[in-house]
Amino acid sequence: MNEEIGSRIASLFFGLFMFFFGLPFTLVPFLIFSDGAIDINYPFESLFMIAFTIPFLMAGLFVQFMALGLIRAGMSGTVDPTSIPRELPPGPDALSITEHPDQSYIGEYLRQPEAINGRDWYKKPAETKRLYYYAQNQGGSAGWSLDDREDAGSRDWFDGGWLPYKGFEIPLGRKQWNVDDGKWVSIEESEPTDVKKWWQ
Repeated sequence: MNEEIGSRIASLFFGLFMFFFGLPFTLVPFLIFSDGAIDINYPFESLFMIAFTIPFLMAGLFVQFMALGLIRAGMSGTVDPTSIPRELPPGPDALSITEHPDQSYIGEYLRQPEAINGRDWYKKPAETKRLYYYAQNQGGSAGWSLDDREDAGSRDWFDGGWLPYKGFEIPLGRKQWNVDDGKWVSIEESEPTDVKKWWQ
């Protein structure tokens, strides 16, 4: 929690700094025009001054737009991925990864009780390897991730691969994931073996 608060405060202050940093660039055209630099009696000079001020205006607006995004992020904070309601009924009790360039990811994954980012997520029994949906909580692109680290689903982690996707369905079948230069990963629906389910 302290890390999140620190990140929000840093985002807020950096956003304010960037907003005021871009402000002089945005004001350059107005300062020049109010000084009478544009004169219809000197069309070429006036055209040059207009062309000269446009890059300043665009740069200033771009910096301030980015700054407002940082300020908004600092004020609103991040959304807990487990608090997002499930978008679909619960999916299969278990999945099996039958093809993966990293053999340690092959095996059975059980559906977990809570949803992450509004979708089911699956974990390999007695291990940290997991299949979950990443919803651009910290930037990047939305999609299904395979990773081996403990996380609530807010981090853009995908040591085991990543599949760009914005739908709600589980990526069943043999698909080309972003892992080891686009290797194939195969995920199939399966029945849990002798491993107990989370509700038992």
